[in-house]
Amino acid sequence: MQRKRAGWSLVIFGLLVLTACVPGLPAPGAGTAPDQPAAQIEKTLVMVLGRELPTWDARVTGQEGSPVAGGIGNYPAIAHDGLRRNMFTGNVIEYVNLLAAEVPSQQRGTWTVNPDATMDMTWKIIPNAKWHDGTPVTAADFEFAFKIRSDPESARIPTGAGLERFIKDVKALDAHSFTVHWSAIAVDADIGTGLDPLPRHILEPVFQRSRQAVSESRFFTTEFVGTGPFKLVRWEPGSHLEFQRFDGYYRGPAKISRLIVRIIPDPNTMVANMLAGAVDVIGAPGAVGLDVGLELKDRWEREGSPNRVLAQTREALQQWQFMRDPAYARPVTVATDARVRQAMLQAVDRAELNQIMTRGLSEPALTYYHLEDPYYRYVKDDIPRFTYPYDPRAAQNLLTQAGWATRGADGFLVHPQDGRFEWMISTRAGDDYMRQATVIQDYWKQVGMDLKIHVATPAELNDNEWYSTLAGGTVITIGGSSYYGLRLHSSTIPRPENRWTGNNRGRYDNRTVDGLIDRIQRTIDVDARGAAHRELHGLLMGEVFFLPWYWIIEPTLLGPGVTGPYLVGGSHTADVWSWDKN
Repeated sequence: MQRKRAGWSLVIFGLLVLTACVPGLPAPGAGTAPDQPAAQIEKTLVMVLGRELPTWDARVTGQEGSPVAGGIGNYPAIAHDGLRRNMFTGNVIEYVNLLAAEVPSQQRGTWTVNPDATMDMTWKIIPNAKWHDGTPVTAADFEFAFKIRSDPESARIPTGAGLERFIKDVKALDAHSFTVHWSAIAVDADIGTGLDPLPRHILEPVFQRSRQAVSESRFFTTEFVGTGPFKLVRWEPGSHLEFQRFDGYYRGPAKISRLIVRIIPDPNTMVANMLAGAVDVIGAPGAVGLDVGLELKDRWEREGSPNRVLAQTREALQQWQFMRDPAYARPVTVATDARVRQAMLQAVDRAELNQIMTRGLSEPALTYYHLEDPYYRYVKDDIPRFTYPYDPRAAQNLLTQAGWATRGADGFLVHPQDGRFEWMISTRAGDDYMRQATVIQDYWKQVGMDLKIHVATPAELNDNEWYSTLAGGTVITIGGSSYYGLRLHSSTIPRPENRWTGNNRGRYDNRTVDGLIDRIQRTIDVDARGAAHRELHGLLMGEVFFLPWYWIIEPTLLGPGVTGPYLVGGSHTADVWSWDKN
C-alpha cells in the first residue's frame, strides 16, 4: 500500500469558559473508572456522534443504512482492533499494524500468487493481545470469524461489498499464525480487510446452537467484547454509550480512563452542548458545517479561552449520487441519458458554490481522484476533458436534445414520457446540507428543473432498502477511492435476495465497469493497474456518473485541553488510545 501525505490542517484557537453539564451524564473530566490502578490519572472525555451504532459487525448481523453517516464510522476503533488500520502517523496517512505482527509479503514467501490466479497469504499476529474479558486473542478467533461471516445461513449473505468476497478459506496454523486462501488476486489484500477476529470462546457455543441466535445475540450490541483500547460498560439506547479504559490493551492503557459517546442527531443541539461545556469533541463528519465552525472560531477568538476548531481537508467530495436503475428513477431520463446528467452539472456554477459553502478554502471537484490519491498521476492529463464548466445555455441545449423541450405553465420543463422535470435529493440534517441544496435548487430552476429537497430522518438513514430504492438522488461524502473499489460494482447492489446489503445504493450496473474494477483489484503491476484507472476514469466521467461539487473541508470542535482527534476517512478515532485531555 502506498502512503498518502496528510492534507493540510488549520488549527484555530479560541476562548470560551465551559462549565455546564447535562443532567444524567457525568461532566467531562468527572468520575473514576473502578478497575483502574490508583497511579493512573482518571480522565473522562465526552464525544458526540449523530447516530447510534446499529451493530458491531455488519457482516454477521447485516448493516442497514450508511456505514459512515452521523459519524458512525468512529465506533469500531474505540472497542475493537483488527489486523491493520489506516491512520495519521505524524506527517503521512498510512496503514499501521495493530494485531498483525507481520504483514504477508511476496519477498518473504508469505504471499503467493498461484498459476490459477488464486492467492495464499500467511498472517502472523502479536502474542499479547487480549479480549476485554482477559482471554488471549489467537489465530483460532480469525478462523472462527470467517466461518461465521461466510455461513450461508447467517443474517447477511456475503455480497462482495468488500475484498472479503474473494476470501474462500481461513485456517489457523498455530496460536499466532493463520493462512488465508483467496479465489482471485486482490492487490490490497495486505490491509487485512474482512479478517477482523471474533471471540470463539464466547460465540462458538451460540453458533453451534443456532445460526439465527448468533445474528440476534446481544454480543453485537450491548454486550460486545472486543480487542480495542476501551471496553463497553454501558449502553443507554438513544442516549449514550460508555466505555472504560482496558488495562490489558496490548499497546498499553489509553490516556483517557472513560470515554462517553453521546448520540445527538441534531447539529444545533450538538453545538449547544459544546457551548455549554457538556461535551469535549464533536466528531461526526458533516454534522457541523464549515460555516458554523468558522463562526465559532470567530466568536471564540473574540471571547478568549481554550476551545479549538480543527479544520481538515478530506480526500472526499461533496457529491450527489444518482439512482441509475430505470425501475426506480424518476425522471427516468436522468438514469438513462447522460445528456440530462451533464445538463444538471453544467447548470451549476461550482466555483460560486464552493465560495458560498467553504469561503473559497476548498476547490471545485473536477474528478473523483484527489491530488494525494496514489493513482492521480495516471488520470490527471484526462481531467480537462471532463470539466463540464458552468454554462446554462449549454445545459438548456442538452436538455432539449434529450426531449425536455417545452415548459409548463409553472416554468418547469415537461417531457413527453417523463412528465414534469421534478427530481428529489435526499440530504441530511444540517444547515450546510440545506444551504447547498437550496443554492443548487436556484441554479436548476433557471433552466427549468425543479429540485425537491428531502431531509432524511434517522430511521431512513438506518434503512438500506429505503436508501437503495430512492427515485432521485442522495448526498454522499465519500472518498474517490470508493469508486475504484467496489462501490460501483454490480455485485454490491442491495437487493431483496441479499437482504438489502451492499453500498452500491444508486444501483449502478455496467459490466464494462465491473471488468475494469476487477482489473484494478487484481492487477499486480502498478503501471498496468494505472492504465485501468485511466480507462475507468474516462468511462465514468464521460457518462457523468455522479454530480461532483467540491472537496470537503471538515471542522472538528474540540473542548479545552483535548488533543488527539484527527480525521482519517470518515473517522477521528483511528488512534483513540492516544487521545488526551489536560
